[in-house]
Amino acid sequence: MGKDWGYYHVDCGHFPVQIKLCFSNDTFQKVLLDHGIMHKATALDVGIAETHYLTDGKEGIIVLVFDMNELKDEDPAYVAGVIAHEATHCVCRVFEHIGEEPEEIGEESRAYLTEHIVKQITTGIAVQRDKDVRKADRTVSNKKSKSDGGPVLQVDKHDNGSPGSDSVPKSEDPPGGAENKKRGPVRKTKDSVPKSK
Repeated sequence: MGKDWGYYHVDCGHFPVQIKLCFSNDTFQKVLLDHGIMHKATALDVGIAETHYLTDGKEGIIVLVFDMNELKDEDPAYVAGVIAHEATHCVCRVFEHIGEEPEEIGEESRAYLTEHIVKQITTGIAVQRDKDVRKADRTVSNKKSKSDGGPVLQVDKHDNGSPGSDSVPKSEDPPGGAENKKRGPVRKTKDSVPKSK
């Protein structure tokens, strides 16, 4: 298993700029440290998401920062809007880095790069949410295991006081389904509703 960097790399195809995705100021600082950037900057002082572009004129890095605490209870449409907003800024910084004015780049090129970045940000947010849920679940589980006695298990008792295997009355119906007039089997319906596509 590889090292968990705490942030994600966003692919921008053949463009010569690095794009990173992170979810807190602490992780933003780690990105800067890992890339040898000594520029003093902080993330998420004001907004729910930010796009930072840092360059020395040759090398460049774009860091997208989203505040997961602020996003966790938001409507999916709102989150989609925030992702699209920051992806648009990111695309403008990519073109700025290569010396092109965003307005001079073809509409299709901008649209495809924006779509590509939106998909990656959306996936990164989903992965981070899953990590956060697992971390919260482990925290709750650890707290329960450290409490007095743990959970209390209960066993249902049947009328005669015996938990024996035959203590629950069985149905007289045949288990394979009913038979039609020609004595052939009648298929049962599915147990669950199919997932929507």
